[in-house]
Amino acid sequence: MVKEERIRGGLAMSVIAIVCAEVLRRVGDAGFLQDGHVSRVLKILQYAASTLGYPTLFFLLGMSTVACLQRSRAGLLKSIALTVLYPYLLWSILEMAVQWLVADYKDYAAEQFELTRLASAPVGQFWFLYALFICQIVACITVWPRPVRSGSALTMANRCLLVAMVLVSAAVAIRSHWGVATMTCWGLVFFLCGMLLASRPARQSDRSPRPRVALATAVAFIAAAVIGQRSGHYLDLYWLLASLLGVAAEVQVGRFLATWRNSRWIISIGSSWKPVYLLHVLATALVWNALLALGISQPVVHFVLGSATGLALPIAIHLMTKRLGIASWAAFEEPAEARNEGTAFSAAAAQRADKTAKSRA
Repeated sequence: MVKEERIRGGLAMSVIAIVCAEVLRRVGDAGFLQDGHVSRVLKILQYAASTLGYPTLFFLLGMSTVACLQRSRAGLLKSIALTVLYPYLLWSILEMAVQWLVADYKDYAAEQFELTRLASAPVGQFWFLYALFICQIVACITVWPRPVRSGSALTMANRCLLVAMVLVSAAVAIRSHWGVATMTCWGLVFFLCGMLLASRPARQSDRSPRPRVALATAVAFIAAAVIGQRSGHYLDLYWLLASLLGVAAEVQVGRFLATWRNSRWIISIGSSWKPVYLLHVLATALVWNALLALGISQPVVHFVLGSATGLALPIAIHLMTKRLGIASWAAFEEPAEARNEGTAFSAAAAQRADKTAKSRA
């Protein structure tokens, strides 16, 4: 349970960073971040959120994929279809329809409504689901974990293969400009790193949190964000190193969220990370257009209200769909069948681990 809360806490921090980065990107593209101390701070925050959000999300989902593979390879493929492919197709079509309707209403040119483009050109933020689908298929092909009762999930040969794939993916991502292919390589770096961390023996992965280590990594990441923002470059070697440092900081901080009583609200956001991710662009766009219609251009106002709405509105919609019993149809949650299978597997794994410990004793 503690480990699950750590992951949910990390998911919450990741999706908060994604929402903040989206709001600040829109504010920066509009030219509202000019000279001044406030604009300088917001630019640093945008760089930090960009290097932290999606990379950590790939990393955490890579960690959870190892357990899914140990459970059942066929089950993982089914989960990919229900929780990645289905949301990608559903919400890409919905967002394309919204863009087409808005373009027709506002009387400006829009891209043609073509479903075939989803196979090679993801819409907006849904490039993440596109890349995640490829990452999980690569994992299904290349990763062959040991049974749950084994001390380490992966063999040394499998770990070496993953390390080699991380290095190749990082080299391609840094040197290429191939659109979604480059972004998929970026995601694969962090996804495979998460699998490597999750494959460690249980006695190493369940260590108690260390305050000094968490504080040191957080300070190092902040310093990297301050330095990196000055260069103004994204998706380069320094951006990769800063993202890895941010992932390390978030993992360390996430260890405290499971034990800190006042962090329950953050963990609750982690339970709704998928609807926030799917709806945050539309939610923040509503606030953006409303503030512009009122003649408000202060970047701090846009940042605060946009970020708050980008989190609160999707969570409210998620709770409403849960009450109506259609959350899984809206791709906000896993189907009940998949959740029950995961619970049964966890209980069985715990029983096997307990029997193994007793036999060794």
